[in-house]
Amino acid sequence: MDINTWIRIAKKELIYSILPFTCILCSEEAKRAIDLCLDCEKDLPWLGHVCIHCAAPLNIATNTICGTCLKKPFPFYKTCIPFSYRGAIRSLITGLKFQQRLLYATILGNLLAKQIRLSYQKEHFPHLIIPVPLHKKRLRQRGFNQVMEIARYINKTLNISIDYKSCLRIRNTLPQSELPANQRRTNVKNAFALQTQKNLLNQHIALLDDVMTTGHTLTELSRILYDAGVKRIDVWCCARTYLDNF
Repeated sequence: MDINTWIRIAKKELIYSILPFTCILCSEEAKRAIDLCLDCEKDLPWLGHVCIHCAAPLNIATNTICGTCLKKPFPFYKTCIPFSYRGAIRSLITGLKFQQRLLYATILGNLLAKQIRLSYQKEHFPHLIIPVPLHKKRLRQRGFNQVMEIARYINKTLNISIDYKSCLRIRNTLPQSELPANQRRTNVKNAFALQTQKNLLNQHIALLDDVMTTGHTLTELSRILYDAGVKRIDVWCCARTYLDNF
């Protein structure tokens, strides 16, 4: 993050710390600075009963895995994705990503951390969080990696270390959101590389992204991490969507 972006965020956080606590979405009273009120949080597009591997909707309450994952599973062990990519969640993600509203990372990180805590009640958290990296050219253009900003708040809440050095994006790929399904896999093929493997052997990793659609980006990252000796990969995202939602 460049110094000018950091200064803008610091100014906004100072203002929010002085003003009465209000909801980011509706300006009603909230419990904390940079937060949502209870009504707005309740009205978010929460996902219901979903596949544990890919977060696709399930119609039968007793099922835990969707038909697609039974036939051709993703390489990750489980997903934790609380929301559908629509409504207020879509506005928060796009506002963070394209309008530099970095305060929204606080909201998204806190909401995702709540869901992660619920999802791991009977098992250990991953050892490390790896945010999906941006190519250095896009990072310069945007000034920050929105996924890294979300990761910071998960780290604060759950005390899980962030590994932002091991994985690099070595190809400046087209945005996946601009491509049809048949081009998304090839777009990210060999797009990532490992800068170091020393912290990865036999580790339980959480890959973090803002939105999951086809899962090709996360699958490609998983491939190189397993090749480096990672033991288990989970996927954490703020929202899930499908190509017909765009």
